[in-house]
Amino acid sequence: MKTISNTLKTFLKLALILILSVSCKETPESSGPAKSKIMDGLIDEVTGKNEDINEKYDLLLKDLGTKTPLTEDQLITAFPKKLGKLNASENRNDDPRITSQKSVLGRFGDDSVRMEILDGAGENAVAVVLPLKMLHLNKITSENNNTIRYSKKERNGILTFGTDLDEDTQSEYQAEIRFLYDNRFYVTLQGKKMDVDALWNASGIDNLKRFKDFNK
Repeated sequence: MKTISNTLKTFLKLALILILSVSCKETPESSGPAKSKIMDGLIDEVTGKNEDINEKYDLLLKDLGTKTPLTEDQLITAFPKKLGKLNASENRNDDPRITSQKSVLGRFGDDSVRMEILDGAGENAVAVVLPLKMLHLNKITSENNNTIRYSKKERNGILTFGTDLDEDTQSEYQAEIRFLYDNRFYVTLQGKKMDVDALWNASGIDNLKRFKDFNK
């Protein structure tokens, strides 16, 4: 077991370094301070300055790997029928539904909010832990052209990672929040014509409690 754990840790670290390095090289709009912060994160990882964060996600990876993923029926059952004051979108008769990535997806308020939840248990552990760790290590707060703004903020005791897009950006959703719910479920919220704070306020985190009931 120790060998497997060490292998996974090595894989995560190498994958993180590779992705950070490639993103720095292949994103021409990320220059100046933004590019510098990407490199700062890469250097911190290589020089071992992220040990506390590494340990946190290593433990999370180990814990999630021991759990049994929910069935598709359980995911559908746990998915909220209402999000805050927003009802499930009436023009989405197939929601909630299971995606090709085995996550559960649904939309609310006439598609003004989209929610996708991936159960991080078992074989999905790496797919959840790696992006969360990358988001945690990311030191960028905004892009130079000011069309993209990143944020890290604790909300209701949950560390959230937000992205706000400028209103003129050609994107279906202008706000996005990612976070881990109950140390297991990787939640992605997207909102139209709103910022991250408005999206969070509209979501109503208590509506996810059915997932907590399944987290045994």
